[in-house]
Amino acid sequence: MKAVLLDWTHNKHWVTIWLSEMFMDWLAKSIPNIEVERFDLLNWNIKFCNGCNLCTQDIDPTGATCPIRDDFEMIKKATVEADIVILVSPIYEYSVSSAMKRFLERCLTMVTFKFWVVPRLKPVSWKIWIILCSSGAPFPFNHLMWITRYPRFILRMACGLFWCEKIYSIYAWWMRISDKMKLKWEKKAHELGLKTGERIRKTRYL
Repeated sequence: MKAVLLDWTHNKHWVTIWLSEMFMDWLAKSIPNIEVERFDLLNWNIKFCNGCNLCTQDIDPTGATCPIRDDFEMIKKATVEADIVILVSPIYEYSVSSAMKRFLERCLTMVTFKFWVVPRLKPVSWKIWIILCSSGAPFPFNHLMWITRYPRFILRMACGLFWCEKIYSIYAWWMRISDKMKLKWEKKAHELGLKTGERIRKTRYL
């Protein structure tokens, strides 16, 4: 059983990382034999997409290869092969972090454009996509101002590219304001970790 965690946070001492650690602690308790591979994508060589469109011309039915030579293909392969994929990002300026955006732009290798944007890989029932994001804006302003609208859209769309069928997510807000708020999101991370483990056990017959 393997999980891949993709970390796109710039501040490693802030609440987004804390939220992911709470989730991972409870996931490990729920699935004791889980193997976790972590990628801090700020420390890997992932270049910007240059818009050459060569990947879209690749007829490989399961995944084209990007002609840019860096660490992207290795990380993409690990993500495709994982049972659980965890995305960790703060929300900046109504969007995911710049590091996450750069990675997602390189994921053109995962789609075709025959009639519309279509994932090359077909989702499987046992693979889970976990989204852990945090925003400094309080409720209800984070909803009224659509602060999480684009992150929700782009991360749900990315789910289908990596073979995932089931999506679980936490879009936390205002965690830094008080211990009470942190406890609220800690409880949600706890519940999500156990829920993820339960689904994996049912679908993978562990």
